[in-house]
Amino acid sequence: MLPEYLSQVKKLVKDKMLKSISNNNKIEEAMAYSALADSKMIRAGLVFASSETNKNISKESIITLSSAVELMHTYSLIHDDLPCMDDDNLRRNQPSNHIQYGEANAVLAGDALQALAYEIIVNDNFLSSDDKVNAINLLSKACGKNGMVFGQYLDIENENNQSIDIKKLDDIHNLKTGKLIECAVMLGQIGSSLESESLNALRDFSSKIGLAFQITDDILDVTQIESILGKNKNSDAKNNKLTYIDIIGLGEAKLKANKLTDLALNSLNQSNINNIDKLIEMAKYLIGRES
Repeated sequence: MLPEYLSQVKKLVKDKMLKSISNNNKIEEAMAYSALADSKMIRAGLVFASSETNKNISKESIITLSSAVELMHTYSLIHDDLPCMDDDNLRRNQPSNHIQYGEANAVLAGDALQALAYEIIVNDNFLSSDDKVNAINLLSKACGKNGMVFGQYLDIENENNQSIDIKKLDDIHNLKTGKLIECAVMLGQIGSSLESESLNALRDFSSKIGLAFQITDDILDVTQIESILGKNKNSDAKNNKLTYIDIIGLGEAKLKANKLTDLALNSLNQSNINNIDKLIEMAKYLIGRES
């Protein structure tokens, strides 16, 4: 069962993060506050699920790579919530980091979490030097100037842009959200012996579920209650951002998320990759979740 699987992933990743962050000063306290708060750990789950198809990676390294992607994700959330970004005061059912620790410390905690993501990969005892370089390359490309950071820039730049179309919105969210989800799936393939055709099928799968994930987020933002969401409701509307609901409507948004997921599953099912059951379960979970 997937809930059990994700529960085990959470425990392993939280243990790793707790040991890696420590609690020696205020910045480490702020880092742990957000990183160890209760979360779905979807990206860690995707690393684990992807690694089921990879015989060339150790359990210890799977935990390392899963922790790295979650540390990176947490950094992005801390910065997204800042007053200069989305100005949200609730995250993971607790006050946002800058509400709890102040803006300067929140920025520093986010910066430190990003650095720690790379540090724990470098310090992994079971990854080869080449594997470490490949993992850091994947993570930095997903998060940098042509990935998540650029997506966040475009997201802010297009506030109050009432003429944005569906293609532009897809582009923004493929960068802001999709790149890190794609990265999580591909981190599970570090050291993999899969052929390029199979790896391309995994990239196609991850790209499509990444966009489906964001569309589902937009749907939940207007249909779910705040206590279940664990974050501010109607945040996009507050910041004058157009969503999939605004452009194509609630019904069409649900259809688009389902179609993307079906196409993603087709990519997997038509490949020659073995042990894809957990990836299939994760894809279905992403659009069926309640928060």
